[in-house]
Amino acid sequence: MKLNEYLRGVLSHFNDKRVIENVTTLVQNIIEHKSIRLWSISEDKAEFERSKRLLDGSLKSVLDDQKISAAIREHSVAALGDEARLIVLHDPCDIRKEHAQVLEKLGKVRDLDGNLINGYSTFNSVAVDVTGKKLYPVDLTVYSNRDEHYVTVAELKALAKAKLQQIDPQRAEQIEQFVQEESHLNLPRLSRAQLKQVSQAFKQKNSDIKLCHVLDRQFDGLDYFEFIDQELADEFVIRAKISRNSNESETDAQTAETVAVKLKEVAFAHTYSWTLKKIRVKKKVYQDAKCLIEWDTLVLNEHTYTVVRVTLTDRQGKPIYKQPLLLITNMAVSTAEQARGIYSLYLMRAKIEAVFKFLKDVLGWEEFQVRDYEAIKNIIALAYFVGGYFYEIGSDLTHNPTIALIAQLGGGKGQVTRYYFLQGLKKLLVHASVARFVKEQAISDETFEQMLAFVT
Repeated sequence: MKLNEYLRGVLSHFNDKRVIENVTTLVQNIIEHKSIRLWSISEDKAEFERSKRLLDGSLKSVLDDQKISAAIREHSVAALGDEARLIVLHDPCDIRKEHAQVLEKLGKVRDLDGNLINGYSTFNSVAVDVTGKKLYPVDLTVYSNRDEHYVTVAELKALAKAKLQQIDPQRAEQIEQFVQEESHLNLPRLSRAQLKQVSQAFKQKNSDIKLCHVLDRQFDGLDYFEFIDQELADEFVIRAKISRNSNESETDAQTAETVAVKLKEVAFAHTYSWTLKKIRVKKKVYQDAKCLIEWDTLVLNEHTYTVVRVTLTDRQGKPIYKQPLLLITNMAVSTAEQARGIYSLYLMRAKIEAVFKFLKDVLGWEEFQVRDYEAIKNIIALAYFVGGYFYEIGSDLTHNPTIALIAQLGGGKGQVTRYYFLQGLKKLLVHASVARFVKEQAISDETFEQMLAFVT
């Protein structure tokens, strides 16, 4: 797919020719410079101001994160909506701005070591077909925990227990107003809204489509299980916290109290093991590792779920990870093949992590240089949208000769990857910019040769 065709999803929201031109130019600049630093990628101050006004909400025809998210959903549904089954990967991703100080509504996020630093938050969804070959970014939400509308789970519990007045009275009144208006924000509320939005979008296109939502352990909770299983009527695979209880209990010898046995310790009804000839874990290679997979049922609030427990050991039998991997699903599992299938579904999470790495390392997802909160949300969303294009053409990388040539121009030397394709596009955009300048300035061939002499 050509870039201008991909952009139609966003451009269809605008009628003003100038807005369409400005959006197109901004996207081309992001690709050409591999960055979302507005000042750095703008040709001059006038272009910077046009891009800034396009994003900061000062114009009626603004490029906002909701329009961009809608375009991403529409595009992914059009591409994958006819599939019989899809795996939808959901994961938060922090946008770290550790050294920033004056950005509007600058929140707190975690760095790679778990320390609190400045930044913004995103919740992202990616759809993958059952072969794992077709991947499309499908939705995202950008937010800050320093937004006045952000209400923590603890604050909501205090409100429910009529203990909110123990908090600052002015803040308590504000929270009550936001909850009444249903304008309050937090990750549980935003994530459920996005899951529902994604599910409904695909089912409007194809009512028979089967969706399986894959999430990590911070979404281990009965409310998520019941929401996906009963309200959305979809499947899920969610990693469980290692502290989750089983249905079994035992009596404490010292206190005589009855306590639940942890899932990580209880005996499972079914087991299967096999040998992995070679695996890589955290840059270390293990040969002849053993994978033990166990499965059983778990009853929560009168609903039955399946738990799959996975333990990896090296050839000496020493655990590769300190704790086993616990997965909870609403899919019935009766065979070892099905249990391995649940494990394989969870391992697909690596694909959405690869998307984040591409966005940060190649497109500069964290490099924005705007201060207005609306502009920040919109430029983050736009970079996600642009990144989607490079996953869109992923299936064409190996057999489209034009894409192969562009990758060659980008320095691929026979390798056809997203990175080299992006490098080639960058050079093509520079070439197009030069050609446009030569035409606008009516530069003769002789003069242009003289200009080239400075670099050749």
